[in-house]
Amino acid sequence: MAYSRWDVAEPDISLIAGSYGPLAARLLACRGLLSAEEAAAFFKMSSERLHDPFLLPGMRDAVERINHAASTGVTVAVYGDYDADGVTATCVMVRALRGWGLECLWYIPDRALDGYGLRVNAIEELYRKGVTLLITVDTGITASEEIKAAGKLGIDVIVTDHHECGETLPDAAAVINPRRPDSGYPFTGLAGVGVAFKLVCAVEGEWRKPLTRFADLVALGTIADVMPVTGENRLLITQGLRAMDVTRNPGLSALMKETELRSVTADAVAYTLAPRINAAGRMGRADAALELLLTDDPVEAESLARKLCDLNLLRQAKENDIMTEALASVDETASVIVAAGEDWPVGVTGIVAARLASLYERPAFVLSLEEGTARGSARSVQGVHLVELLRSLAHMLEAYGGHEGAAGFTLRRDMVETFRQALTRSCGKVPETVLAVDAEVEAEWLSTDVILELETLSPFGAGFLPPVFCLTGVRAVSVMPIGGGKHLRAVFESGGTRLSAVWFNRTAMPDASLLDIAFHAEINRFRGREQPQLRIIDVRPSG
Repeated sequence: MAYSRWDVAEPDISLIAGSYGPLAARLLACRGLLSAEEAAAFFKMSSERLHDPFLLPGMRDAVERINHAASTGVTVAVYGDYDADGVTATCVMVRALRGWGLECLWYIPDRALDGYGLRVNAIEELYRKGVTLLITVDTGITASEEIKAAGKLGIDVIVTDHHECGETLPDAAAVINPRRPDSGYPFTGLAGVGVAFKLVCAVEGEWRKPLTRFADLVALGTIADVMPVTGENRLLITQGLRAMDVTRNPGLSALMKETELRSVTADAVAYTLAPRINAAGRMGRADAALELLLTDDPVEAESLARKLCDLNLLRQAKENDIMTEALASVDETASVIVAAGEDWPVGVTGIVAARLASLYERPAFVLSLEEGTARGSARSVQGVHLVELLRSLAHMLEAYGGHEGAAGFTLRRDMVETFRQALTRSCGKVPETVLAVDAEVEAEWLSTDVILELETLSPFGAGFLPPVFCLTGVRAVSVMPIGGGKHLRAVFESGGTRLSAVWFNRTAMPDASLLDIAFHAEINRFRGREQPQLRIIDVRPSG
């Protein structure tokens, strides 16, 4: 059992049940949508969800500087990040600038060699190429010293970012970030690509044409960065998923073809497309991912799509190797998971941290030990704000940054054990892990039609989590390993109804005659057939 306890909600569905079926009504009530009117307002997809980009501080200065660059013919560079959010943001910005007639270069740091964020040597390289305006996307909000160095070279910098701000903002020509302390922007959940998109809308003076051109890329980066699927993002993601079905981006089309992606959903983007974009950056070839999304040549796109899939296979192999080593050293009794290894690829430590955090339901820190230095990635669980945690230990760190749920950091190698002890003290006792269950259901409710109704409420994600239901007192009719023994497939029986289920990253079912199961309800589509399937989250002996 992965969770200490299940918190099973008993929502009042009296005001919404007439408009929705039993599962959908319970989900919406648990999400605070207690009436049909509230649900309709939440799901309404209209331009009202898109806020005026000029509500973002710094936007007018940025637009004026870009217009001046266009009128004077200077060379502009876009400085991005190596993850899917950064790559899509870079692509949106580069395509927009070139569309406005500007000569535009781009730079994405090498994850292993350069690390995260702006680097003075990269700025100097761009200076030698004639760049006088630098636009950052998905990075730059804490790069005060690097931006000061750019200014000394005569390079103006426009920062567009969505990460947590430092104590002071960099002294740039413009700083655009919905998380700025002085920002009155109504929505703080934009991804880096979302902020870049807002800048494009501001320059063009409208949002319709930019949304038509870039919705697919904005949705890809937003989903990949696990941003909330509420507010403004909900419209951007919904429009973007539709746009992917008929995408005019040759690279994105080639990647969908190479992965045999037939149904474009948020899950498909999160688990099929995004990992391949991210794999390029994790394996030191983020340029290949950007080249894929920038190319207009279908033949080149096919070649680059195959390269990304090959890099993803290599990433998976490296990830499994590190995971095996990390598991051997984990202290399961500690309040925080810390694992370190010699020269672990820094591009893979983050995804291993995510797996460890999910497996143990507590914050996980994974460090690559190098000569004199340790570079780490961290992933969190609900209730632990990573940036605030790292800020409290900043005196031990050489650098850190990120989000509430994901962060990167660097420290001296000889400080690793001291850092581990400090983390353990800061996190206190081993946290009680609670699984929020939307409702206990009856097996006969889980029909194809009922689950299809749930699908109409998608996209799900951060801020609007996918529904979790539970069945109690069920019997496992059959259990068999799949995926080379890494996962389980099972058939459960309850009240005469049999249901197929899959349980990923588990190799054994609890030994009990009757079980309680918590799960996501989904449709398994195979050879034209649709049938209900449970994706197991947790199993415990009944009672």
